[in-house]
Amino acid sequence: MDKPVRKNILIKYRFALPMIILSGIFFLILAWKMDANAGPDEVFRYRVAEWIALNNRLPTGFEDELIIPAWCYSYAFTPYLPSILAAFFIKVFSLFTADAHVLLFSARLVNVFAGMGTIVVALRAGDKLFENKGSVCFFAAVAAYLPQFTFLAGYLNNDVMTALAAFMILDAVLDGDRDGWNMKNMIYLAVGTGVCMLTYYFGYGWVLFAVAGFFYTSLRAGAGRKETFRKAGIIALIVFVIAGWYFIRNGIMYHGDFLGYSAQNECVRIYTAEHDVIPANNPGMKSMHLRDMLHNGRWMETTMESFIGMFGGMIICLDGKFYDFYVLAFWMCILLFALYRYKTKQKISTAFIMMLLFEIAFPIAFSIYSSYTRDYSPQGRYVISVLPAVAVFTAVGIDEFSKALSERFKWGKHFPMIASLGLLTVFLIIFYTVILPTMCFVYLPGADKVFFYYVR
Repeated sequence: MDKPVRKNILIKYRFALPMIILSGIFFLILAWKMDANAGPDEVFRYRVAEWIALNNRLPTGFEDELIIPAWCYSYAFTPYLPSILAAFFIKVFSLFTADAHVLLFSARLVNVFAGMGTIVVALRAGDKLFENKGSVCFFAAVAAYLPQFTFLAGYLNNDVMTALAAFMILDAVLDGDRDGWNMKNMIYLAVGTGVCMLTYYFGYGWVLFAVAGFFYTSLRAGAGRKETFRKAGIIALIVFVIAGWYFIRNGIMYHGDFLGYSAQNECVRIYTAEHDVIPANNPGMKSMHLRDMLHNGRWMETTMESFIGMFGGMIICLDGKFYDFYVLAFWMCILLFALYRYKTKQKISTAFIMMLLFEIAFPIAFSIYSSYTRDYSPQGRYVISVLPAVAVFTAVGIDEFSKALSERFKWGKHFPMIASLGLLTVFLIIFYTVILPTMCFVYLPGADKVFFYYVR
């Protein structure tokens, strides 16, 4: 019997295109309006992109013009795919203008498109998890209407592309689990994994998820070991073609240092010796115990708050009521997931849940390690790759709750869509009264009469 023809996600869901376009407009407004210093570290990542566009080659990282004086190293030692892509946009736009603002905007388009792509892929993944279209909408809305995600999609950074790669890997694994592993979804998984490897070490938990997810779904479907390992080899080869060149280049340039960390430390040593400066890096271990760093140092609170929304150079914060709203909403959804777990065991296996929990734990643990041993910097953007896992737990909880509601109330099946509209409403308030006035320096009627933010 022929398989049913699956409609394109934008055709199947009427709300999909408006959601993507609306978010794209928000991203574009920020990309055009935001000051060059509004995004944390953007000026240094843009410097790498600009250097590539001017020199038509990749830097070594030791270039003086790329080194950040405060830290004594550059962002060209660790993966920087968004900056490479931004260099292409800068190159194209520079054919028509030399305006610095327009060129900065062109570089930011990388994240604008990555942000919109993340929503598309989230809709695809949600379509494989839920039958209720409202639940698919809510799944995508968790990312689309998270204030911090919108902020990140408005300037040049590695974070949004990490989230995109994470959703791609999740979607590919779900696709392989549903349809079996064919060349199409094998390439899809390899592309997501390769992009993840070229973007951010904080997101590397999803590389492990790709490996574990492929073997788990393939063997569970009854594929033999020989067939499974043959397909794994094909995926690994494609990943190598996409990302392997970067690490080989690092190994050659940095004498075996494939990750670039040792070379980065060597750059710090050389720069400090030549310029007689002391790097501003402040690992938490220098001043406090790990336990004190996490609690008394407000590492956990700051990371959580900046994951929800903290703008500028970690300066513009939301009113505490907004943080309480998002934390309460997320925990309520997860509680619903736990309560209705007995109904989801066949669709979401325990092994799959454990893999998703690992995807939440990995970036948080890596960020804690980085803050404690390298540079104390609790920022939610470093753990933005937890979004797909958080979206699964929250959306499944909402979906099962709506099924229970629909047994008693006719409107119950619409509850996920109502919840999505609730997220959109809160987001619009934050965007209009906090993000636009503080990030874009524009006067908005009525915005001066509300105080939904504060400056640290």
